Amino acid sequence: MFGGVRLKVSFTHERSCFGYISPKYSSNNEQSLCVQVISREKQILLWAVFNSSVPEGYIACNPIYSKMLGLEEGMEVFLAPYTDVKILDEIYIDTDSPDDQEILEHNVEILQLRILDQLRLVVANQKAVVWISTSMPVVFTPKQTGLLVNHSRIIVKVDAFNSYQGGLTNSYANTPKETDTKFNNIGMLNNGLLGPYLNVPQRLVLRALPIDSDGKKNLIHPYTVFIHEDLLDHKLKDLMVILATMNNIPSMIKEGSEDEVENNNQIDSLCVEIVPIDNVIFRSLSREVYNRNIPTVLIPRSLNIIINIENGMKLIFNVIGDKVDQPDHIDIVTYSDKVQTEIDVIEKFKNCVIESTHSGKKFLINDGMVKQNVHISNGFLRFNLKPDSLKYTLLNSESFRNCTVSAKCLNDTDLVMPKLALSKLEYDYKHYCRTIKSSQDLVKKIISHIDFEIQREASFKCVSEIKSNVLITGQNGAGKSALCHIVQKELTLWSHILHCRSLKGRKDITEVLSKAILMCQEHSPAVLICDDVDALVPPNMEGGSPQDIAYYQRLAVVIKQMLQTCPGVCVLMTAVNMQSLHPTLRQFNGKPLFTAHFDIPELNQDERMEVFKHLVNDKIRESFLVEDDDVIRLAMDTAGCNIREIVDYFNKKIFKAVKKKNALTTERPRLVCDVRQDSERSQAFDIWGSVGGLHDVKQQLTESIFWPIMYPALFPSQSCGILLYGPPGTGKSHIGSCLARLTNMRLISVKGPELLSKYIGQSEKAVRDIFDKADMQRPCILFFDEFDSLAPKRGHDSTGVTDRVVNQLLARLDGAEGGARGPVLAATARPDLVDAALLRAGRLARHVYCAMPAQSDRLEILQTLSKGVSIDAEVDLQELAQQTEGYSPADLKSLLVTAQLGRLERQLVNSENRNLDEVTVCKEDIKSALEETKPSLSSEQRLFYDTIYKRFRGEQLSPEQKLISQMMQKQRVTLA
Repeated sequence: MFGGVRLKVSFTHERSCFGYISPKYSSNNEQSLCVQVISREKQILLWAVFNSSVPEGYIACNPIYSKMLGLEEGMEVFLAPYTDVKILDEIYIDTDSPDDQEILEHNVEILQLRILDQLRLVVANQKAVVWISTSMPVVFTPKQTGLLVNHSRIIVKVDAFNSYQGGLTNSYANTPKETDTKFNNIGMLNNGLLGPYLNVPQRLVLRALPIDSDGKKNLIHPYTVFIHEDLLDHKLKDLMVILATMNNIPSMIKEGSEDEVENNNQIDSLCVEIVPIDNVIFRSLSREVYNRNIPTVLIPRSLNIIINIENGMKLIFNVIGDKVDQPDHIDIVTYSDKVQTEIDVIEKFKNCVIESTHSGKKFLINDGMVKQNVHISNGFLRFNLKPDSLKYTLLNSESFRNCTVSAKCLNDTDLVMPKLALSKLEYDYKHYCRTIKSSQDLVKKIISHIDFEIQREASFKCVSEIKSNVLITGQNGAGKSALCHIVQKELTLWSHILHCRSLKGRKDITEVLSKAILMCQEHSPAVLICDDVDALVPPNMEGGSPQDIAYYQRLAVVIKQMLQTCPGVCVLMTAVNMQSLHPTLRQFNGKPLFTAHFDIPELNQDERMEVFKHLVNDKIRESFLVEDDDVIRLAMDTAGCNIREIVDYFNKKIFKAVKKKNALTTERPRLVCDVRQDSERSQAFDIWGSVGGLHDVKQQLTESIFWPIMYPALFPSQSCGILLYGPPGTGKSHIGSCLARLTNMRLISVKGPELLSKYIGQSEKAVRDIFDKADMQRPCILFFDEFDSLAPKRGHDSTGVTDRVVNQLLARLDGAEGGARGPVLAATARPDLVDAALLRAGRLARHVYCAMPAQSDRLEILQTLSKGVSIDAEVDLQELAQQTEGYSPADLKSLLVTAQLGRLERQLVNSENRNLDEVTVCKEDIKSALEETKPSLSSEQRLFYDTIYKRFRGEQLSPEQKLISQMMQKQRVTLA
């Protein structure tokens, strides 16, 4: 059956309290088991027997027993295994009617013999039926929960108090008692003798939830708490005032620091007034939906100032009704910096009590408690009651006839206030930008999932063993920790943050984690936030020792088991991505560690504008000049950046503005300089400034990459695949470095062979990771250099590694998942070696040829290269371009570098001064460099590459090229 199954109720003629289901739902071939039946709002325990005659999808029960349990024929119910049942040695049976009681008293032996055939599981306060004969059913209500076995004894209990109407339910020491109490079976007994046993005060163990307000206007006294009316006995509704003593349950965890020990305030029998509330008021005060399975008491702000209760603390309330002893004397001690007389304090106190206790209300005070009341004193008050044994009392206008009042006025320096509890929030909430729409939606989803999990676990205990934990993923700097802080602030539950990165490499990881879980369970329901959970266990141990691999495997299993088996605690985890988790932590078979996965989305331009509006605060506006459109410019400059990079970029802008402010003494500098005045920005816009020639290549790249970004309405997608091919040295890799200069777009450069690995599956994983990285950093250009070494034609590799890499590239470029989401560039000198499937439409569809430069292109290249080299005016670049026929751009750069080095060597030989600031290249240096530097490609090699490219484009070959093509076909292509 595993976690549970949904079935329909049907009736059977079997006279038993069993539920019969099909054997197909048996997990371990057992014949019967205890199950929990959930129907609407009811939870029923039932003993299920597997019977082959029952059809699949149904549970068959006796109609008499079904009606007692509230099960109707055709009703859908949910069945789940229930294992927490003990074996009973004895069972006490108490019937609901005198007739059934008399039948049982005369048939105890028959009942002992036949009860196991009809009943195996009894549940406290859940009615059961046994058949003494075929026509004699007896209904009774067990007082115990457990399993009946062969040695279990059946004891029929005589109801001596059968006519007592009050029952043995919760009643109160000072509530009105019924006067017609009679005990027919044993005669009249002394009410005083049975009073302590029949009038037991109600005891509630509740979770404390401090609220931000007082809950109601004009509180008479601060000792007020709010409890839902369903948790209180119905007899208390007639009372004007409901009093209870409050105690806290101390923590079992010994804290290390002294401050934390001092903050653990002990509450010893503090008397409070309970105000019953309904669902609507509970929701409005606490921002929580009321759940009876999570009993909660709301602590107003005025009371929490006095007792300093932490969210989630467990409190014990002993309800004492409305009758308390009156004091003989009240001593008022005031602590104020203003001068007051004792007579004024007494008069104000009496007037405050008289004015506040009209219409039956009463004024509650506790002995020795320090509080504030502006109607009596501007400072703090302390009441001391006489006699000393009196800890609390209720006052009204009649109380001053039988007690005396005195006052003592002290200075506020004489009062030693207890230390307030330190806030568990490790951050300043105001520093976070709360207007990012994607973050707001993500926070709402996370909080709703956590609330649903807490409510589900509290309402359906033991129904499912799978916990709905939450995982948040995002790249470094995306704001995962900040998002957890915002979620922690929005939650009304107790929460604890565990910084897992600080535990990396420590040997006590399990001890620290178990302590954090225990803290959360003490304040349950609670949320445990494990920040950077992927830092606890490395995702893979390639090259590690067998001992380390086994250790981290065991550690991952222990961590997963601990985070799965923590009832009352919902775990919120953060990681970089799914691949950064250990395989044991991310697997979904069996019991998964998490069932909800949220990924932090990238920021669009509007959201980046909201971030900059938050960063540009009033202090920055006072120091620098900020125009209205500066935020838009900053948002445009940070396209594809995450939160951390945006903050770093903004800090750099402030640093530059501060330097300008120190230089200018009269006016405020502008935070964002004009593009026309910012030389760095103007150079950043001209990305092709360092590329000479290649006009057709630059035009095609601009159309393919930048036009879809500049005009998104005209292009359905920003993704495109471009293959740059040409002889070596023509500037293919240099184009990739020029694209990296873009300020509003990222570039990820991949050297082809660096993705290949000797381990099976790691090469394909590297391809997937590089595409995922580019997807997370959008807008991003993915540039593959030496692409022929990464994706050769399939079928020529004996190991099969490159074949699998090509298959992975095919799937990510244009596969079932939708393909790449940004531009993909690949550069190669041998396009004929690239697999043909990668070059079709939808993948690398556009093929751009980087040809050897002509004379005009060489002149432009030399002019571009001369910007970085000091050349004498006598050097004619036009003449040099004519002399360098067959030179590639790389050869031209090598020519100028050789000439510069030759001039430097001559100056060092002829000059005694070794400190040379500048080297000017002369005409003779160029001439000597021409003799030393020859073209890297010979005429035969150029003819060879030209043949390859014409065949690739499908053009007509010359006779020489046809001969070369025939020789190439005879050669066998192999891969090293």
